[in-house]
Amino acid sequence: MLIENIVLKDFRNYEYQEISPKKGINIIYGRNAQGKTNILESIFLCSTARSHRTNKDSDLIRTLQKGYLIKIEGKRDDEPFSIDINCTKITSKTNKRIIKVNDISLTRTGQLMGVLNSVMFSPEDLTIIKEGPSERRRFLDILISQINPSYFYALQEYFKILKQKNALLKNIYEGGKNKDLIEIYNQKQAKTGIKIIKERKNFIEQINIKAKQNHYDITKGIENLEIKYECDIVDFSNEENELYKALEKITEKEIKIQSSILGPHRDDIEIILDGMNIKDYGSQGQQRTAILSLKFAEMQIIKEKTGKKPVLLLDDALSELDLLRKRTLLDKIDTKQTFITCTEKRKYMTLDDNINFFYVNKGTVKSV
Repeated sequence: MLIENIVLKDFRNYEYQEISPKKGINIIYGRNAQGKTNILESIFLCSTARSHRTNKDSDLIRTLQKGYLIKIEGKRDDEPFSIDINCTKITSKTNKRIIKVNDISLTRTGQLMGVLNSVMFSPEDLTIIKEGPSERRRFLDILISQINPSYFYALQEYFKILKQKNALLKNIYEGGKNKDLIEIYNQKQAKTGIKIIKERKNFIEQINIKAKQNHYDITKGIENLEIKYECDIVDFSNEENELYKALEKITEKEIKIQSSILGPHRDDIEIILDGMNIKDYGSQGQQRTAILSLKFAEMQIIKEKTGKKPVLLLDDALSELDLLRKRTLLDKIDTKQTFITCTEKRKYMTLDDNINFFYVNKGTVKSV
């Protein structure tokens, strides 16, 4: 996987910018708030159809403009590819987004998954540890969706069922006479929900093995990291039936609170450091290192499953690490292409010969 050209038009603080990254490590440096992270964000957006910082396309449009354009060109297995995302503001609250791959418009977002695999680490990723279960599920869902687009479609289907079921629960609570329909929705929820749970469980087992080893390497064996999947299914010999029976048991409770309270939308990932939950007992540095271990595990799994090395995006990822840990992490990078943002060029000048530098200042990028 290799990106050869990036075009940004009215995206964040970029009026118009072309960037030609190189194979190997690309260091994007400059003062804060100049647009370094925006470059990585544009790549991640073309990879997953979502920003790592916002859920609103309107946040991505340059001030006073009517839309944005991102175009990425590169090669997969020496075959050229292109991705275009064109977003147009329709009203103050609505936007229209068209995604093209090789100049062909996509009819479903899931068709983008796997075209440009990437792994992103940013300061916002600490929310995987610090915030609630939804952030940890999001991390896992993005990883699996890039490898298996059918998982992405299963997620979409599951949340469609969930939305319809919650509307039904509310209707019944308010006096509606459609209680017999709950059984049908429970069956649908169990059937689709189990697909998600099984895939998550499988990936967590792989992530645990790789993240544990990565963390051991980074900390030189001082710390032990464990990743566990927490879900409501105990007996995996008959998962769908078990989930369905569990849903049937809590029907009255769900009607009372007008919401579905059981299923993969409530699952969690436990991140344990030396036997303790890292959210409650880990320092900022330990949490940051744990996330890096997870992200490198993500990179390794994508490579194993797809046979292609993902693009690695490290947004200010190494700034708090000492020289030894920086070297350890750089040695673990096994990609054709990596992007790293930082404020000081000199910190990377002696680490590797295969490094390319780009200077960012007020929405302008120059190769140096």
